[in-house]
Parts: sequence; structure tokens; C-alpha cells
Amino acid sequence: MFVVDEGAGPVVVFIPGLGADHSMYAPQMGALTEYRRIAVDLRGSGRSPSLAGVPVGDVLRVQADEVAGLLHERGIGRAHLVGISYGGPVIETLMLRHPGLVASAIICDSLCDTRPRTVAERVQMGAARLQPLALRALPRGVQAASMRWVYGRRWPLAAEMLARLFRTARIDDLVKQRRAVNAVRLEDELRGCPIPTLCLVGDYSALAESMMRRLEAVLPNSEFAIIPDSFDPSSLCQPEAFTRHVREWVARQESAAGRPSSS
Repeated sequence: MFVVDEGAGPVVVFIPGLGADHSMYAPQMGALTEYRRIAVDLRGSGRSPSLAGVPVGDVLRVQADEVAGLLHERGIGRAHLVGISYGGPVIETLMLRHPGLVASAIICDSLCDTRPRTVAERVQMGAARLQPLALRALPRGVQAASMRWVYGRRWPLAAEMLARLFRTARIDDLVKQRRAVNAVRLEDELRGCPIPTLCLVGDYSALAESMMRRLEAVLPNSEFAIIPDSFDPSSLCQPEAFTRHVREWVARQESAAGRPSSS
């Protein structure tokens, strides 16, 4: 797994969104210098190995276990985990499989369960279920241009990152990860999980807020916050606000624990 590991202090691990690499958190890696910042390319994305041979149903488990292995290899006993979009279910899987490693979590613009609860949710989530077909059918240039059209004027940093993703991603790996997240069913397993969790979401999408409220509802030690004028990925749509939330959350968790998260 490709890793960027910088600085010293409490450990904050950044897990990127669907198909994205460590650069999704470039603003935070540059700003949060009081922490040890670790940003990864998950298996199947960026400069990490392919997911070839990994069944769809095992993708999240494999990726979560590799993040846990990274922490063990570097002698990190506890870390604060930050995940946007696809990174949320990876962190949730870590919370379930390796709870002792997770000092706290920040999950943003994400979900814990893709089973629709209303007709409106079923309709809105239909596009996500069709995305594997679209990823294979549409030319890469068209997909990149669509990201620039959707994000460009309002959120140029996000537009450039997403356009690059669709130009360069390994399609088989991207499709496999899309199918893995489409099958996420973690709501019941997470219910009652005591790990402190900040649930963040941009205000641009009512469905996104509903999905994050659903996660907050099952975690008894969670908080909820909305980032104005933001959308997935909030780390790039509103980098200063997102960075502030990470800085303040980790500082509060460190103060409450009374010890560095790497101990």
C-alpha cells in the first residue's frame, strides 16, 4: 500500500474516497502540522496494488485489514481515522474488526448502509447502482468533463481531482470498489459501537445528509456537523472548514484521553 507519512504527534490517518488517492487530502496534509499525518492509497487505487483476485464481498475487509497492518507495522497503537465517501465504510469496517486501533473517527459525506428506507431514497440511490455500467460504457474524457461541469465553477479543487481520477483510474478496480460500497450493510453491526465519531456532511445534498444522520443515529458516542456550501469530497470543496473540524475534533479527543494517540 502506498503511504505518505509526515510529521510527529498524535496520529491522524486519512482514507480517501472511491478510486481517489492520497492527494484527496493535500490541503489537510499541508495544514495539520501539529499531528503525524498518514495518507494512503487503498488497494485498487492510486499507486497501490490492484484488487485483482479479491472478491467484491471481501474488498472492504481487505482494505481495512491492510490499514490495520500499516498501523501495526509502524508501531502505532491508536490513531484517529478520517474518511470521506468510500473511506467511511472502510473506517466502519476497521471500527468493527480492529476497534482497539481506533482512537476516534471522522466520517464525512458517507454512509453506513445502502438499503433505501423510502421511495425517494430508492430513486435517488438508483444512479449509484447503475454507476458500474456507466464507468465501463462512457469514455474517460466524457466522465472527466462531467466532473468539471458539476464541480468546476463552485469547487475547482474537487473538479480537478475528480477529473484526474476518471482519466487515470484502473476501471476494473474502480468498478469493483463501486460494487463493494453499493453492497454496504453495516447499520445493524455498528449499532452501539462506542468509538467517538464525528459525522460530517456538506449541505449540498439532502440525501447525503440523510445518510449521515442514519450513521449518527446508531453510534452512541457521535456528534453531527454540517459544512456549508459543500459536497463530496468536502476535504476539497471546503478545505479550510474541513481542516478546522479535523483539528478541533482530534484536539478534543486527545484532551479527553489524556495521552497521545500513538501510544
